[in-house]
Amino acid sequence: MIAIVCLLGLQALWLYNTYQLHLTKVKDSTNKIFVEALEKEMMLRLGELGNDQKTKPENKGEMVEIATIDGSVKDEEASSFFFHFTQIALYGQNIPINLIYLDSIYSSMLNKAEYPVKYQIIYTDSINTVIEAIGQKITKGFETDIIPIVNGTKVQAVVSITFPVVIRNMIAVLMVSLLMILFIFVCLIYDVKIYRNEKYMALLRENFTQAFTHDLKTPLSSIHSVLTQLSRGALDKKPETKNKFIAIAIEQSLNLQAMVNRILTIAYINKKEIAIDKEPVDLPQIIQSLINKYSVNREKSVEFHAVYDLKDEIVYADSLHLTNAISNLFDNAIKYSGNSVRIDIACKVVDKNVHIKIKDNGFGISKNDQLKIFDQFERGAEIKRNSITGFGLGLNYVKQVISKHGGIVALSSKEGEGSEFTITLPILLTLLENEIIR
Repeated sequence: MIAIVCLLGLQALWLYNTYQLHLTKVKDSTNKIFVEALEKEMMLRLGELGNDQKTKPENKGEMVEIATIDGSVKDEEASSFFFHFTQIALYGQNIPINLIYLDSIYSSMLNKAEYPVKYQIIYTDSINTVIEAIGQKITKGFETDIIPIVNGTKVQAVVSITFPVVIRNMIAVLMVSLLMILFIFVCLIYDVKIYRNEKYMALLRENFTQAFTHDLKTPLSSIHSVLTQLSRGALDKKPETKNKFIAIAIEQSLNLQAMVNRILTIAYINKKEIAIDKEPVDLPQIIQSLINKYSVNREKSVEFHAVYDLKDEIVYADSLHLTNAISNLFDNAIKYSGNSVRIDIACKVVDKNVHIKIKDNGFGISKNDQLKIFDQFERGAEIKRNSITGFGLGLNYVKQVISKHGGIVALSSKEGEGSEFTITLPILLTLLENEIIR
């Protein structure tokens, strides 16, 4: 931020200096144009003098030699001498400076140079009394050089050089400057976005670590307690209690194994190392085995209702990963529901695709959470409010596995009214996959 502020400050200083340089350039140009306009006005009067001399009766048949300015003369003093000598000669012939001519020439030259400025030409005597003035009165503006004419008289232009006039002459510089400023702001926005993403990911990782530690603590404590009792022989005389504790230890170790396998599977998917081995699977059997597993829940009352309408179609899938994906949905439905859980499963074939609908009566997911619930480490706000532990990996795993099968996962949910996940899997295999199975 400090670097960007410094860059913007330098950019502003550079623009200011550039503006001053262009302002000086415009002043010099308008001054030079005014001097050139004076010379052209003088030459115009000189031409009139020549015409008058030719038409006089006493000069018929004669050519009055009129001095002209040699374009090759570059000596300023000689040019200035010629200018003042000519002005005196014209004044002597009663042809004084003509401000109307000068105004017309100066205006034309300014327009040609693309300087749309307002100005006033002032002709004064030796004591600065205004003899004649033409143009709009300028109270405050740039004053050109004072050009002496004859007998102490002088002429000068006061030019109003406005901000738009200068800016118009530095369009290219402004465009470059604007591009630089836009580039700086794009970089700033990009850096802020990266910072916010990094901060968000750090928070997600922190939540994941806390959830992982919590979920590890319970099964490890149970296993440690059982092993401690067994090592002391405290359960040797209580075979039923001993078997019950051993079953608890086995169950908790399986939970730990499933937890680790789930995390490893996510890592494999991210590295694109997971392999999907499709084969004909018995979908009702897979679902029924999971129903039997989750029906035995010591903490909640869980009720399943399953309906199958597969029309003898063969479903090709990776049995292990499909089982784990459906298991995740069952686990979430139970975990993120009240004490009485109802899960409806419907399997149906639609247009050569099998739809697996899993509907629960849980807390539901808000519309905002639905946009990100399939991302890693993401968990719904309602879940957090109910202090339910988890990693935020389950639904990401489901999405990744189904995607690897060439299918999609859809979600329909409303807060307080439960959720419905629909898995769509293609039934037909590609020719290559058919050849592999054969």
